[in-house]
Amino acid sequence: MQRRHVFRRIALASCAAIPVPIIAGCPAQTQGNALAAETTRATFQSPCAQHVIDCTTSWPVAIAGVAALLGQSVTKTATGYLVEQLGAPGSVPVYLIGSTSTVGDGATELTYSWSSGATRGDPCRPTPGRQFSTFPNPTVFLAPGFHNIRLTVENNIVQDVVESAACGVVGRNIPNFDFVELEVEVRD
Repeated sequence: MQRRHVFRRIALASCAAIPVPIIAGCPAQTQGNALAAETTRATFQSPCAQHVIDCTTSWPVAIAGVAALLGQSVTKTATGYLVEQLGAPGSVPVYLIGSTSTVGDGATELTYSWSSGATRGDPCRPTPGRQFSTFPNPTVFLAPGFHNIRLTVENNIVQDVVESAACGVVGRNIPNFDFVELEVEVRD
């Protein structure tokens, strides 16, 4: 089955002024306004992962990762990824990978939303924090420290009602969705 990527609310700008190799479009912001580090916390799990919503095979599965850019090392850790920038102090461009997420049986479209700063871990009413990209594989500048980065994916199968015994009604007329959070530690 052909997977079609859908991008929402994307404003493209020139990447010429950004002194890093960009693999998948322009970063969501410049080095000067990098996403600030957050207080270290456990990553939140999606309602599907916690089994509070009965997510069938028609639901998408969010899969996220981090890849090294030129002059970086990326190490998988027990809780996420460690990104080290070699020889350049300050904010670090981080290449996030979400295009390996699965669309779900019967779906033909998958949308992406990357965010940070989520503060609510309630599996019945998850809140994403501030969105910074709708690309499948964005590059984003992160300040040194810890970051909880969330990838939310939605497919084009709309549910009349999403509910469960644990949560009651989660939503009406919403697309199937899933999210995954990564802890990304940045060292310069």
